Amino acid sequence: MHEKLVIVPKKKTVVKKILNTLWFVLACLMFLMATFITPVIFTIPAIVFAIIWYFQAFRSDIEYEYTYYDGEFRFAKIKAKSKRKAIGRVQMDDVLGFAPKGDRSVYKYENDNSVTCKNIASGQPGAKVYELICKGEKGLVRYEFEPDEEMLDAVMVKYPRSVVK
Repeated sequence: MHEKLVIVPKKKTVVKKILNTLWFVLACLMFLMATFITPVIFTIPAIVFAIIWYFQAFRSDIEYEYTYYDGEFRFAKIKAKSKRKAIGRVQMDDVLGFAPKGDRSVYKYENDNSVTCKNIASGQPGAKVYELICKGEKGLVRYEFEPDEEMLDAVMVKYPRSVVK
């Protein structure tokens, strides 16, 4: 059996895009003012705005990684393509339901407040989001994520009754 890996980038929000543009424009304006008006006053704010823009634009990208291998799912969050943080690990033997979001088989868990929800989907409007409900250390956990067809097929080889396509 091969390991199945899916990496999904998180969608940037409108607020993040606006702030990104705002910091860039402010940095450019400050550099222009430092060049043509007074370098002493406008150089430090220009550098500060440029640093904020850099961290906002390039160091805050988030991706989610889903890995399936031999009956085990691993979920991780990758920040700025360099920092990896494990979100969770699920054995398929502990899974109570695995179906598309809104399916009748997992609907009762969506409105239950005692179930912990971990949304690790991209947020894209047309994405096919699946829900995986499992027994965790502190009760039931519901993961919302976006597996691809290869990953679903790999899960269905060993656990055909657990997955609703």
